[in-house]
Amino acid sequence: MALHASRRTLLLAAPLAALATATACGSDETTTGTPGAGGSAPAEATGFPVTVEHALGTAEIPSAPQRIVCVGWGSQDVLWALGLQPVAVPEVTYGGLEDGTYPWWEGHFDPQTTTFIASPDSGELPIEEIAAQQPDLVLGVYSGMTQAEYDALSQIAPTVAYPSAPWQTSWQDQALLVGRAVGREEDARTLVEDTEADLAARGEENPELAGKTVAYVSPTTEFLYVYLPGDSRVDLLHDLGLEDAPGVTTLGEQVDAFYTEVSKENVRDIDSDIVIGYGLPEAEFTADPVYSTMPAVASGAVAWLEDESLVSATSATVLNLPWQLDRLVPLLADAAAAADAAGSTGTAAPAS
Repeated sequence: MALHASRRTLLLAAPLAALATATACGSDETTTGTPGAGGSAPAEATGFPVTVEHALGTAEIPSAPQRIVCVGWGSQDVLWALGLQPVAVPEVTYGGLEDGTYPWWEGHFDPQTTTFIASPDSGELPIEEIAAQQPDLVLGVYSGMTQAEYDALSQIAPTVAYPSAPWQTSWQDQALLVGRAVGREEDARTLVEDTEADLAARGEENPELAGKTVAYVSPTTEFLYVYLPGDSRVDLLHDLGLEDAPGVTTLGEQVDAFYTEVSKENVRDIDSDIVIGYGLPEAEFTADPVYSTMPAVASGAVAWLEDESLVSATSATVLNLPWQLDRLVPLLADAAAAADAAGSTGTAAPAS
């Protein structure tokens, strides 16, 4: 099932005030640049020409790219983690700071070398804007790029799309695909290994997470969005020792997508120990007469994301993970403690 970029917009932002996210999330402010603004090529880049196979075709990259344009989510974060600067990235339309960037971009994003291109809220990539940047590589390893868009972009520059399906690329695969495309695969592999070690350490420091079942949700007043196994947000929770709730596993077997909608009469089937979510105010969610029947909500085992930047960061990248985990893990640990307390008494604790 091919999902347009606008589908990610709908899922991430519909429960909020505006339908805003497609390929990156943040404020309306943009920074302008010129096609002549230079990017940077890695001095250590090796192995060219490089061939990168992906779901929409094969990218042949003849030499170390000098002008890289990123579309979708995550590719720019990998470049910055590798010490490189893209010439263009999608504008931030949800969860950003006043200057139109994300908190974890501090010390990496340079408006003198990197400009913003339109975020395709309509579901279409801004092909003309991308072409105007005169790229020699386009990266969309975690995106909703269509075959037609890929074909058009490939006429402009070698283009690397996602490895298997739209919006379903793990943070590890994002790093390795981008690293390969820019001739820095070993450096990217080291980044992945170091980040996985950090995740493992945080899991060990919070043993109450191990084996707890979890559902990542976004409620509206009418129904519940549920992220499914294979989505990067869900996979990150696995990395911390959490497991999918049986009801989430069943939904994942029924739907070929990274999320699904659950009607309110069926939300009790989301039988998780912990709920993590965003969208409605937490008090409204936990007081709702239907949502409050969910086992995790009834026991107060809710990790609620009020910070829109943190919501965005749960689409994990090697760059945002340290920033994200410092804020996310304590919320999950508190929810796990509430689940344990409810289990030890045999009754549900009051919903927070």
